[in-house]
Amino acid sequence: MTRKKIYLGSIFLSVLVLITYACVPDGWSSPTNTPIATITPTASPAPLPDLALKDLAFQPEMGEPCYDEKNRLGVHLIVVNLGPVDAGPFSVNLNGEGQNVESGLPAGGSLSLWFPGYSEENVVILDPNNQVLESDEDNNHVLKMMAIPTLPPSCFPTPEVTFELIEPLATLEGHTGKVWSLDFSPDGKLLASGSVDNTLRLWRVHEAALLRTMLGHPFPILSVKFSPSGIHLATGSDDSLVRVWQVSNASLLQTLQGHAGWVYSVAYSPDGRTIASGSNDFTVRVWRTTNGTLMQTIDEGMLEVLSVAYSPDATILAWGEADGTVRLRSTSEGKWLYILSDSTSQSRSIAFSSDGSLLASGTSDGNVYIWRVSDGALLQGFRAHSQPVNSIAFSPDGEWFVSGSNDNNLRLWKLDSLLEENNAFVSPNAVLVAHSGPVNSVVFSPDGALVASGSDDATIRLWSVPGY
Repeated sequence: MTRKKIYLGSIFLSVLVLITYACVPDGWSSPTNTPIATITPTASPAPLPDLALKDLAFQPEMGEPCYDEKNRLGVHLIVVNLGPVDAGPFSVNLNGEGQNVESGLPAGGSLSLWFPGYSEENVVILDPNNQVLESDEDNNHVLKMMAIPTLPPSCFPTPEVTFELIEPLATLEGHTGKVWSLDFSPDGKLLASGSVDNTLRLWRVHEAALLRTMLGHPFPILSVKFSPSGIHLATGSDDSLVRVWQVSNASLLQTLQGHAGWVYSVAYSPDGRTIASGSNDFTVRVWRTTNGTLMQTIDEGMLEVLSVAYSPDATILAWGEADGTVRLRSTSEGKWLYILSDSTSQSRSIAFSSDGSLLASGTSDGNVYIWRVSDGALLQGFRAHSQPVNSIAFSPDGEWFVSGSNDNNLRLWKLDSLLEENNAFVSPNAVLVAHSGPVNSVVFSPDGALVASGSDDATIRLWSVPGY
């Protein structure tokens, strides 16, 4: 039975195959495998230019190092094409002012443009209208902060001038290191000096002789100041301390602790009730003289404080900082009156005129600036020396102004004529020459007849003021 079923199944399958082939039309072929589609490659991206800013700097119009009314100061910039192909016409925009570059810029090439005027904040936009299709558009917008430049000393003319050369009346010797600071006693009989040799010395002015040497600071003494009564003497030092001395017997009365850096300058208030001190710890501190307590610490975003001074009426406390800033602060209200800044160089010395109407600053770039205190207006800014101005002072009678510098000399100006001039260079009336090193401190005697100077050469010189 089984064999019979297998036989019948085979016959059925054979018949089915014959029927299938009989139904296929003539000319048909067996199907082939489906071919794989070929992907046609796309073309490589076309090379593009790439504009970029290479340099941005303040520069006079004609490319000279100096500028004046004819050769104006402006902004010089260099644009380069970093791409492999030329760029067509485009424009450049600086702080809202535009210049067209009709010639375009070849691949790898560069061009210089100059824009008049200058600003601390400079925004450069290359191809602001998208005239050029570039490979990198992200480098077409540049913001750069730039410090306003000051003229180098070589830019100031050296006119042929005549001035009086003055030799010193006396030379005080005894210090074994640089003399940093001087001050006359209120009666003019004594002169105090502070030195790198760590000593405070008192001198008899009319005898030009040493009275005594006072020891106490273990480091250089940077500032000395008599009290208005002349009974006490304050000193500031590298040791971060302010010390108060009894003049009559050279005894140390107080040590004022609080600063965390060198004390560059000390000043008594005109009523003698407070001492102000300035330091490279970026603070000004005010101390009560009766018991030496710290009354106030002024720490409001300043830099190193190099010089402090009270106005003659005690209503203003002023100081100069390492970036050229000069600040005036109300002593009664504790608020800023003016923040003056006409230089980016160190304000190494400040001084009020005897009537309090003027405030001057001597800076490390050799310049002197004089402001009117009532409104903060700049009355005069001029090149005083070819090297840093370390110390300045007004004469008590308001007739003279003196400065001492790293150029080893002192210069005297008649104040009235000094304020009348409006030139970058103002000729001094007299030049005081004798020191063999930088002059660090200058001070007038109370009667205005003498100027004292202290120097790196470890000496103190006494000079006669013209007319006395």
